[in-house]
Amino acid sequence: MDAARMHATACAYYQSPTEENLNSALQEALPLCALIARRFAGRGVEYEDLYQVAAMACVTALKKFDGERGLKFTTFVTPTITGTLRNYLRDKAGLLHTPRGLREQGAQLAQAREAFLQQHHHEASPRELAEMLGWEVSQVLMVLSAQEAGNVSSLDQTDEEGLTTGERIPFIEQGFEKSERRQDLLKALAVLSHQEKLLIALRFQQRMSQREAAKEMGLSQMQVSRMERRALQLLRKEMEGNL
Repeated sequence: MDAARMHATACAYYQSPTEENLNSALQEALPLCALIARRFAGRGVEYEDLYQVAAMACVTALKKFDGERGLKFTTFVTPTITGTLRNYLRDKAGLLHTPRGLREQGAQLAQAREAFLQQHHHEASPRELAEMLGWEVSQVLMVLSAQEAGNVSSLDQTDEEGLTTGERIPFIEQGFEKSERRQDLLKALAVLSHQEKLLIALRFQQRMSQREAAKEMGLSQMQVSRMERRALQLLRKEMEGNL
């Protein structure tokens, strides 16, 4: 990330506001957009969405930037991106994080789970719950995650390889002991892809076996096993970096 080059390309767009110059200035500023977006990750909204919002805020800032005022572009654009992301989180995820919103959505989810169980005689998957409620799968997982965030995970259940969750990812036990460690875990999840996050939720929140998770995701068990191993390695590395 080159602040001087960001400023130079922003000034070039100010002096000649062409589409080409706008694209050049935006490309130089995208690393800053990514950096700021990552600071807001782990709050119930996908990093990719935050990144897109940050990029759009950057475009807005470029169109308002006055290259003759002597203000550095990074100084000008950072508050714009930060404020836009805060507003986005408040508007899009605020309801989920309020006690009333969580209670209401949690109650809807509980009713759907019970209705599905009565009808099909087995627990519903997140995808099935999403279809019943007309939600996105990510919303189902966010509500479940918010409900369980204050609870200690069960670490004594073994998987296909005879290992417990605690043995696979020992830092999770620490992560759920204190509020700040829970936040570290949520931030660490931001390094995972959407598919990896879904797998972790299915395996360690929904307590699905690798075989069940593979079926839910439309993958082979071998693919799921490799993905899980990689995701846990990334999480362990990220969490250890926050110790």
